[in-house]
Amino acid sequence: MKKSEEGYTLLFVLVTLTVLSVLAIATIGVSLQSTRLTEIRGTNIEVDTATQNQLDQAIAALQQLVAKTSQENPTSSSKELFADIPNEIILPLKTSAPLVEVQLNEAASNVRVKAFDLTAHVEETKGDQPTVKKTYTQRVYLSAIPSFLYYTLGSDNQVILNGAPRIEGNVFSREALKVSATPNFIYNGQIGHYTDKLAHPYIDGQVRVFQPQTQPLLTCTDFLPCDATVFDPTTKTDLVSTKDTLVPFDFEFALNDFLTIPSNTPLASVPTYLKSQSIEKSVLTGPFLNELSTKKQIIIPAPTEQNTVTITDDIVKESIEPLIIDGNLTISSLNPITQPLEIKRPIVVLGDLLIRGNVSFATTIFSTGSSRLDDANIQGITSSTNQNTLILLSKGTLTINRVNKFSAPKTTAPDMNAFLYSDSPTLNRIYSVGSTMNLQGGIFTKGQLEVNAYRGTLDLPEANYPADVTALTTLMNTKKSADAVQSRLRLKYDASVLKNPTSMLPLSRAVKMYVETPKRTTP
Repeated sequence: MKKSEEGYTLLFVLVTLTVLSVLAIATIGVSLQSTRLTEIRGTNIEVDTATQNQLDQAIAALQQLVAKTSQENPTSSSKELFADIPNEIILPLKTSAPLVEVQLNEAASNVRVKAFDLTAHVEETKGDQPTVKKTYTQRVYLSAIPSFLYYTLGSDNQVILNGAPRIEGNVFSREALKVSATPNFIYNGQIGHYTDKLAHPYIDGQVRVFQPQTQPLLTCTDFLPCDATVFDPTTKTDLVSTKDTLVPFDFEFALNDFLTIPSNTPLASVPTYLKSQSIEKSVLTGPFLNELSTKKQIIIPAPTEQNTVTITDDIVKESIEPLIIDGNLTISSLNPITQPLEIKRPIVVLGDLLIRGNVSFATTIFSTGSSRLDDANIQGITSSTNQNTLILLSKGTLTINRVNKFSAPKTTAPDMNAFLYSDSPTLNRIYSVGSTMNLQGGIFTKGQLEVNAYRGTLDLPEANYPADVTALTTLMNTKKSADAVQSRLRLKYDASVLKNPTSMLPLSRAVKMYVETPKRTTP
């Protein structure tokens, strides 16, 4: 009986040891498998990191190339980079990131924007692990389109909003945005004083301020607290700090490219240089310019016309060759708003520019002097094959005068379709208090840009105009409104400008880089 019990005990021990051994082997197997999977995951992460590092090296090399075009004293330009892409862009990238394949994507590129596809491939094998292979691609765009064409309102200095404009689109201000409830205005030679803290600027978009997050993005008068509550609450306004500074715009470089003359030609020497070239020259005998050929031409004012050429007839033969006015230019239309004067020809004005009346444009105009829009109703020409709006670039100040005193704001159609730029470092002001302005496009200035806007329902016959500035202020208080629909200055971004044939867009010397998120192309 004792031997039988000892046999059972031994059998139990053997069975237990067997079970424990099996469990131990299984546990070791699971542990080894887990360790192997961990090692494989680690290798995957290492390969992912290595692949991204290679792409980052290529991006960093591109940033260095871009910086040469946009620093304070640029040593290169978009024209130089784009003219010899294999040697100016691809070769430096291959030197800095030799394991990254760089290809120009012709289908996604045009004369102003170049698209590059960067491809990084890494594979690694450790021990008896399967080989880990990763391929990532990343699309990078280099753009020579001026940054201001992406904004409704902006300044390479500071934007000042006095009163309550209605803005649909993005705003850029290099300095802190300044907001006030007190628009500036003058009536019958007297300075007006009016404040409405209930009417807030309406901005349906982003306000991008080139300030560190630790610095104020807003400065305020009249409004307390000075934060996002200063904006109209009926829409979402994103006030953001951006490290993405505006690419500086080189007016002279863009003008010289437009004229196809050497990039380093000083502005003061442009007229002399042009006259020394074999360009067709026409001396007018009277004030008016009728349409001439579609070749590049220099138009010289008649000796009796005080250095001024006047256009009163359509110029509708489309051409990419600019018409060069060797003096001042007045575009004056007496046409009704339903049949505006049409201008489709690129124009360079070697002097001051004045536009008045009902005019439709499908072109780009450079003015080396100041530019003034006197009660001009400017429309685009949608039927044009070259362009659909006006891009006006003025070396001097930009003045917009509206004489539609106390009329009701237009709510259906804008009275100006244009992108307006002033390269003047001085303060530019826009007034929409007694008058109204409804612009579809954008306004941008190198110097400070001050906007003055009233929000209310003024709509008076001329016989009922206020007698003086005091009577006007009383009327403004009576007719004021907090509703953004009643804003007498309305600005709306027009994205169609970027659909224009890019050869007609002004060329930025500085290159802007846009980087897409990397995409994995293999499992």
